[in-house]
Amino acid sequence: MPERTEPVTAPDVPTVPEAPVNSAAPAPPTAARLKSGVRARSLADEGVAVSMGATAVVVRGARADTVWRALEPALRAGFTRESLVATFPAPGRPFLEGVLDQLEDHGFLRELEDEHELSASERVAYPHLESLTARPFAALRALADSTVRVRSECPLLEAEVRRALGRAGFREVHADTGPGAGVLLTARVGVPGRGESLYLVAAGDGVWLSGPRDAPGDAALVERVREWFGGSAPDGTGTGSGSGAGLAITRALVAAQLALALVAHVARAVDEPVDPGPGPAADDGTSSDPEFMVTTDELVSEPHPFVALPPLGEGRPGGPMSAPWPAPPPPGPVPPSSLPERLDRVTHLWDRVFGPVGEPAPGDLPQLPVGLARVARSDVHGCGFTTAEARLDALLTALGSVAWPGVPARGTSPGTGGDTRSEVRGSASRGDGGRARGDVSGDGARAVGRRPGAEPSGTGWTATVGRGLGLTLPAAIGASVGDLVLGTDTGWKDIGPPEPMSAPARRLWAALTLRFGVSASTRFRGLDGTGLLRVDVVGADGAPLGTGVSADADGATREALLRAVANAALADGAVAVAATRTPQVVAALTRGGAA
Repeated sequence: MPERTEPVTAPDVPTVPEAPVNSAAPAPPTAARLKSGVRARSLADEGVAVSMGATAVVVRGARADTVWRALEPALRAGFTRESLVATFPAPGRPFLEGVLDQLEDHGFLRELEDEHELSASERVAYPHLESLTARPFAALRALADSTVRVRSECPLLEAEVRRALGRAGFREVHADTGPGAGVLLTARVGVPGRGESLYLVAAGDGVWLSGPRDAPGDAALVERVREWFGGSAPDGTGTGSGSGAGLAITRALVAAQLALALVAHVARAVDEPVDPGPGPAADDGTSSDPEFMVTTDELVSEPHPFVALPPLGEGRPGGPMSAPWPAPPPPGPVPPSSLPERLDRVTHLWDRVFGPVGEPAPGDLPQLPVGLARVARSDVHGCGFTTAEARLDALLTALGSVAWPGVPARGTSPGTGGDTRSEVRGSASRGDGGRARGDVSGDGARAVGRRPGAEPSGTGWTATVGRGLGLTLPAAIGASVGDLVLGTDTGWKDIGPPEPMSAPARRLWAALTLRFGVSASTRFRGLDGTGLLRVDVVGADGAPLGTGVSADADGATREALLRAVANAALADGAVAVAATRTPQVVAALTRGGAA
């Protein structure tokens, strides 16, 4: 893992008084000290690097080395923030506050606790616990008082897990062999004052999963893992129970990984006053993807987010989900500069182990006059006014085919469905065979159906279910409204061009007709009583080349021309002829749907 550093610049402090070292008297509740694993090294004239593991804080400045040497004894012996800052020269106090903030934010500080002499087993567990929690001695006591129940179909793996848990400091481990919950091994850990939490090991096809690493699982996660491995419980006499030396090493490695996950669970329990329950929390408070250690038979181990989620939709127990209609987004398109950042936050969707789709990338495709992208290991293409928009278009197209297998994407003419139910549908979660599908949480793809009661009365048009995906909920809403309108089969009336083409639209028209030599014309239609427009770019034979719908005439025109130009530019493959993916169109449809 590359070293992560954050700089703090030291001021030119004339004199740095020696910070007082705490006495043996009981420390106040706010007392803290540096963790024993924190190390500092001089960077010569650049400053001092303070690091633990793969994370570092760089203290920069001409006097940084002098300042750190004066601070370090107090930081290691124990201090209170208020008293330490009070001893520092006034001009340098903001700098010291910044250093202390960085040390705290990066988990370099621990509380002063009642300590005891470490036993042999505690010395093994202590460094890992100290890296995880600000209260390592409390975590050691919780580790000794916790109970673990192990059940496995594989006696050899069960024995390895028992040994690993004992070495990690768990004193009460109960294990038995027999059919489990559909995976190779389950471990239920009970921390005093908390309920039991579930962790697991699963294996098949030369791949081993252990964890989750970041939060406990539950029965639903076990079922998802089982489905990812093909829908049947792994055979305890197969992958797990072989007698070869290589498998013995793999079992020992996977058992150690599971033990570390349980130790981390205990550390979190010490730090968290309230049991958060299964599933890690994302920054926005929604459920995030659990992370497993994935090990191959070649002994390559890496953490991977597990994005394979349960199927949603027609076959989902309890029927479709509903959600409150959110507030409309602010007017105007999303700033293009933020889209690459949002794509960077959903790279788990094309994770090479669990990702439902391949990575959307421009590859060797031309990026003028429009952006183009292709999804790896597929023939799915996307387009946009920028490369980032093309990547997003390709990603959402690929996710849609996995989210709703067997449901054809909207074509170039109104649909024929008459289903007017309101629903929220989930996104894809497993590609390369489509073993599972479901909702992607956090900043992942979401799907939202038509708003209840949103159909105009007395207009005579028929609504279908609208399905949409997006990196944000408003974007998914806009996409689902667009999909709904594209699937509407009645109520359209031919109209004249509502306004002259804008300059960007004229450039696309010139690219289509002059650069690529396509003979084309435009057709405008309005949906009775809604204010929505449909623009079709059609070829000389009358076949649609690109279609867009929006309450904004320019947005619909540019979407239609974008898709026509993209298909003319692609020598191999094609983008969806009809879609509502450009930021201008998505924003207009979202505002219109929420109105």
